[in-house]
Amino acid sequence: VGDVEIKIPCDVRSDKNFFRATMNYESPNLASSKENALMQAKSRLSGLIQTQMKSVAERYAVDRNINGKSGFNEKVERTTREIVNEALFDVAIPCEKQFQKANGNYNTFVAVECSKETIYNGVEKSLSNDAKLRQDYDQQKFRDVFEEEMEKLEKEQNK
Repeated sequence: VGDVEIKIPCDVRSDKNFFRATMNYESPNLASSKENALMQAKSRLSGLIQTQMKSVAERYAVDRNINGKSGFNEKVERTTREIVNEALFDVAIPCEKQFQKANGNYNTFVAVECSKETIYNGVEKSLSNDAKLRQDYDQQKFRDVFEEEMEKLEKEQNK
């Protein structure tokens, strides 16, 4: 009773096609508000992608019964970090809104997104080029696990 719903600008969620993250930042300086909101949204996006890819790697390694499971998982995690670092320089910004508060501060809301294909293609290329992993790597099986995890992420985000 008496609760008021708050509408959050730029409230976008990951789905089966995109990894997405949102953040806001308040500052007395507009440029600082925008820069920090974007930086924190990218950091959140990076964490989301890395967590998701870790889950994909673990499921894939178990499903394929890979003997060097930890080595495979480490390779996927390392590759994902490298790809995410590159992708964060060129993420799409589907929403960015600035507000000036009564106290004069600026509050920036921003959403960033990265295509799942960008991440998948980078990991797939790296794994298929690794001579040691190539014997355990089944491209279609990896893709299937990746797609299942993206669908699971979408369902979790839309609860």
